[in-house]
Amino acid sequence: LIGGCAVPEDVKTGAVTFGLSYAAGHSFEPLGPEDGGSTSKQRLTLNFEADLERAWGWQGASLFVQYQNHSGVPGAREVGDIQVYDGLDDPEYDRIHMAWLQQHFFGDTLRVKLGKVEPKSEFFAPTNATHHLGFSTERSPTIIAQGPPSLSANFFYHPSDQFSIGLGIYDAAWNNGFDENSLNFHNVFSDLGDLAIFLEARYSFKSGRTRLKVGGWRLDGALNRFDGTSTNGAEGLYLVLDHDLSDQVGLYAQLGFADSSVSALTQHFGAGLQWQGPLNIRPDDIFGFGVSRVSFSDDVNAPFTQEAETAYEVFYKMPVGAQLVLQANFQFIDNPGGTGRSDALVPAIRGTINF
Repeated sequence: LIGGCAVPEDVKTGAVTFGLSYAAGHSFEPLGPEDGGSTSKQRLTLNFEADLERAWGWQGASLFVQYQNHSGVPGAREVGDIQVYDGLDDPEYDRIHMAWLQQHFFGDTLRVKLGKVEPKSEFFAPTNATHHLGFSTERSPTIIAQGPPSLSANFFYHPSDQFSIGLGIYDAAWNNGFDENSLNFHNVFSDLGDLAIFLEARYSFKSGRTRLKVGGWRLDGALNRFDGTSTNGAEGLYLVLDHDLSDQVGLYAQLGFADSSVSALTQHFGAGLQWQGPLNIRPDDIFGFGVSRVSFSDDVNAPFTQEAETAYEVFYKMPVGAQLVLQANFQFIDNPGGTGRSDALVPAIRGTINF
């Protein structure tokens, strides 16, 4: 038995792994908005991963399947922020979140991943922002080509340990109304239309302690402009920088740019810090803080009355035993939504159980 499930006798021990996690979050009534209330949400995740080389001798191949169920009330409805202060603030869904096959060629020089993939798992996400709660810390909100996980083809070329380049081509049927938040898969073979494309160059230096990503994206499909007309696609750029001050302290910074005629957010700047073991008696705890600022479209037909929204975040994350992790989070949001709503201070907690 592996993870409580039977596997074929010819599969080698450790080649197949199963995982389960359950995350529950609660945002307390925000301080500031007169009509804001508390919200709760939850997410169940089941993982299956197979090292096909260890299991059956398929050299350089691996398989991954992830199921997720998410429910709850998004806290952004109460605060009105456009950046979405809580990463659990997704629409309700019950779906195969990811299902992909990965193959390495020529050692690790070329990597190909085919299947249903979440774009941020491969592109544009700062590695030193993984423990923050806010959506804008894990990816720039100016990248309107990022949607829910979808069928894709991803190619990564690693000519050296310092440099690599990646290309991702994703089905963007969600831009044309297809519901990805279900157990259904969009049939790209009979109806391939809108596409999301990511091209990213990566460079690491100082023995890997500093890592730079420079990328561009395109959402190829019908998009509405603020002036009521439409256009066939939009593009943008982003930059992500991670730097490890030590094995315990990491910094990140990111920039994003988009077209003001179709994107509500035209510029983004984010930066922050994560510090593991701030207390000697608790070496696995993580303290962090960050800031994320987005500029609203200045198109004369855009609905915004403010120039920008800025979110300031501070958190403390601590494991309790082998499976349970608790996290306390505070965010102050200046000009939420850019339409005149009151500034908000949002206290939140999250608990995650991992098996």
